[in-house]
Amino acid sequence: MKENTVPNLKIITLGSFDLQIGGKSLLSGLNKRSYKILELLKFFITFKDQKLLSETIMEKLWPDNDLQDPKNALRTQIYRLRKMLTKLGIMEGNEACGTCRLTFESGYYVFSLLDNSVLDCDLFCELINQANELKDSDPSRAISCYRQAFQLYRGEYLSENLYSEWVIPARNRYHRLYFKALLQQLELLKKEEDYRGMIETCEDSFQIDPYEEAVHVYYLEALLQLNQVKQATSHYKYITAKLYQELGIKPSPILREVYRQIRQSSVQTNDDMDYVDIIRRLKEEDLPEQAFYCEIEEFKAIYNLERRKSTRNPSNSFLGIITCETERGQIDPRELKNIMPKIKNVLLRSLRKGDAVTQWSNEIFMFIVSNTAQENLSKISRRIENNINREIDRDDFVVKIRYEAIGEKLALL
Repeated sequence: MKENTVPNLKIITLGSFDLQIGGKSLLSGLNKRSYKILELLKFFITFKDQKLLSETIMEKLWPDNDLQDPKNALRTQIYRLRKMLTKLGIMEGNEACGTCRLTFESGYYVFSLLDNSVLDCDLFCELINQANELKDSDPSRAISCYRQAFQLYRGEYLSENLYSEWVIPARNRYHRLYFKALLQQLELLKKEEDYRGMIETCEDSFQIDPYEEAVHVYYLEALLQLNQVKQATSHYKYITAKLYQELGIKPSPILREVYRQIRQSSVQTNDDMDYVDIIRRLKEEDLPEQAFYCEIEEFKAIYNLERRKSTRNPSNSFLGIITCETERGQIDPRELKNIMPKIKNVLLRSLRKGDAVTQWSNEIFMFIVSNTAQENLSKISRRIENNINREIDRDDFVVKIRYEAIGEKLALL
């Protein structure tokens, strides 16, 4: 009997696609003409062990190709695929001796992987399943399994195939599995009070997906437990700005609550109270020569403080509401993403240091001007409008500003 000398093949699909034997890539020497062949291989790996019609393969892989004989074109590509895999040493002339098998029976193609091959996404799922089974009975082993799984998840499934529709279901499935397992791992680490492990796990995950707010909550909680208040404060400001700038997302109540805890933890107890230090902490490190920008919840607090003041004295504070549109109507959301940061900067420059500004929604800014006579509002509006028009530089751009006197009876917020 002939001994099978085919070495173990490692197939990497989580992140950039690769075929490896002994840690060395088999694809580094391939030329650009191999692109279609590799796409076909990725397709077969994604749908391994499934019966695939020629029409299905062609429709999903090359939907825009208008070939007179698509079946013959596919046969040619499959011949080239077999030839390439044979040359790489992972599919011999007798396919059953290699690390993969491709058959055609009864009108169907079937691609299979043999025992001497390892598919990273399959191993990823196995490790997560093991961890899920162990998380209640043996948390330490579960944490170890999760870590091994996360080491395999180097990125989204076939990340270079960003716009291939046939990849999307598998990509979403593995990402959901990764994210769910990540939260379970972080919860286990939190129960074990392994806060450094939480930080390391979160920081690794930020390389994969920096926008999952729930992971940032765990990260901030871990920093807080390790008394790294300054770093926690800095990270909160960084991630809230990034989420808004990139996705238009405001901080959730959970994230704001963690930030409240961070701020509270920086305050000394009564036993250690130093009034000079309290004053120092209250003061901003740097008081910029511009209006004060704040999140919506802080803006509400400032607004309602002005309402309280009005109960004793007539209000000379005003709420300004800014909306923007074109002469044709509403602005395209894609344009708003570029326009709104410019308007924010204009408002901060155009208003006084004691005035407050916030972005209420994707289309609305609000600001509060205090100790201002009503007849000065038109001057403020002209200054803002002129600065916005210079910044935006569009003939069809329209800025609308209206004011409401802030009083106890007025409660817009």
